[in-house]
Amino acid sequence: MIALFPGSFDPFTLGHLDVVERACAVCERLIIGVGVNPRKEGFVPPALRRELIEDATSHLRNVEVVVLSGATVDEAARMGATLIVKGVRSGHDVDYEAAQAALNFDVGGVDTWWIPTRPGLSHVSSSAVRELLSLQKDVSRYVPEAVERYLTDNRS
Repeated sequence: MIALFPGSFDPFTLGHLDVVERACAVCERLIIGVGVNPRKEGFVPPALRRELIEDATSHLRNVEVVVLSGATVDEAARMGATLIVKGVRSGHDVDYEAAQAALNFDVGGVDTWWIPTRPGLSHVSSSAVRELLSLQKDVSRYVPEAVERYLTDNRS
């Protein structure tokens, strides 16, 4: 089975990495799709996000990282993915992802699997990492090493 794990990953966190590692255990191939929102300026440029995620997942043989250029269901079909993987941290995430999953199935016929966040990572999010960085706080316990190096070297 080929699965697509889409997200902005801005920046990629240890919570994301945990979902990737767990999905890889059941998928033949996992494609991590870096989404780009043209209405938002990203914190880390998309091509660099892809490179950092490739570094963070280099220990996994069945991972590919791409920058998505269209609708998630269209990208899944183009890549041969029959499953979308999403991590969920809370009931709020489930509520949001339920609507997305229903639309992805209705529009594109692609099912979605949710992987619940491990309790020790449920408070970790890209937005929390960005906030900590803005406060000049250490984020090394929340992001993979390559991401931490980039974020530390490029702090404002």
